[in-house]
This record gives sequence, C-alpha cells and structure tokens, in this order.
Amino acid sequence: MTTLKEIQSKEDSPSLSDAQKFVGGWVEVVQVNDGVLIIDEEGKLKDKPVNEVASKMYADKYGDADIIVGDAIYIPNGVVSDWHR
Repeated sequence: MTTLKEIQSKEDSPSLSDAQKFVGGWVEVVQVNDGVLIIDEEGKLKDKPVNEVASKMYADKYGDADIIVGDAIYIPNGVVSDWHR
C-alpha cells in the first residue's frame, strides 16, 4: 500500500530531509499537469509497490508508458513552494 501526501500550504511544504524520509530515499521531482510529485528516485530498483494515484497523475500528462512507485508527495501549482521548477 502506498501513500500520496498532498501539501496544502507553504508552511506544510517539506524540507529536503523531510521529503527523503517520507519517500524513503533520494528524491526526484516530477512535473504533472497541475503540480509536482516528489518521489523516490530509486523506487523501482527497490521494488516498491505501484502508487496508483500518483501513476494516474503522471499518465494524465505523459501517457501510460511509465508508473510511479512508492510513497509520493504532491504539491499543487497553487501552493507556493521551493519544489516547483
């Protein structure tokens, strides 16, 4: 079972250390249509389970050629955060 944590305010935006603890590894930021996902960069190598919700968000932008695995953090575009590119 995986978790998708949604950040709803700038005050809740995770630090790098907090993000790494939540996803369980080195972080990677992935753009989706209406925000960003913070995921474990090596999640597939660690055989983490598919995150269905995060994978749907990814597929809505890029198609279903790939999946997101493990716990993820979602930060919508409307939330001010250093994680947005």
